[in-house]
Amino acid sequence: MDETTIRDHAQAHADAVVNGDMDAITEDFAEELRPQLREIARALPRPVTGAEVMSIETGDPVSVALIRYAGETGGVTIRSEWQEEDGRPRIVKAEPASDPD
Repeated sequence: MDETTIRDHAQAHADAVVNGDMDAITEDFAEELRPQLREIARALPRPVTGAEVMSIETGDPVSVALIRYAGETGGVTIRSEWQEEDGRPRIVKAEPASDPD
């Protein structure tokens, strides 16, 4: 997967989180990770008012996206690993990244 493909999917995912589009959010995760969505969501500010793709690191087979989510009381950067599944990029791992601030 090239950087543009991963960046486009990561940005669409970030936008879905800001908009609360649970169908799109769920679709972005690999099937085996979907039961952990609530746990992953607990790391996000409430409500999420903005999101920015900070960086993309392409790899084979896994690419990494850092997405910064902002809320009324702070923010968090999530490190997500993306891998092609069923013909499209899907998140296979997600966790809070170490923030410099």
